[in-house]
Amino acid sequence: MVKVKQVMAHYAQVIDQMIQTTERLTTDLNGDYELLKSAIATDTIGDISNDQWTSIKANFDRGVADYQANLATVKAVRPPAKALGIHHLLLSAYTDYVAGCVQMAASVDATAHTIDTAAFAAAEKQQDDSSLALNKQIARIAQLLQ
Repeated sequence: MVKVKQVMAHYAQVIDQMIQTTERLTTDLNGDYELLKSAIATDTIGDISNDQWTSIKANFDRGVADYQANLATVKAVRPPAKALGIHHLLLSAYTDYVAGCVQMAASVDATAHTIDTAAFAAAEKQQDDSSLALNKQIARIAQLLQ
């Protein structure tokens, strides 16, 4: 019984860390995201300075690396037996979310000072959709672990 509680406690800790890291990254990258989204909406992509392009691309690439490391940690954790199904769904949603982050970062070409707006919009939708699925599974896991 002690082993089961240890597995649950460790699992809860890893999921909590995933949530905190994701929230931190989302907050950190939001300014760059909003700048790009606004530039697309107002057709002012050409007004973004070279320094901004360099910074945005570096921030997005660093964010992607952090999201991927976070995903690897969640993939490696051993969920409690009663959370296996939910964990699989959570992992699927988070994998999809991270793929959307990769796609968004790839849509930004800092060298050419361009954004593939179709890819950017698709990545945004993918992140929104997978966030909903992810939040649903997090709520289910929270209920299960109480």
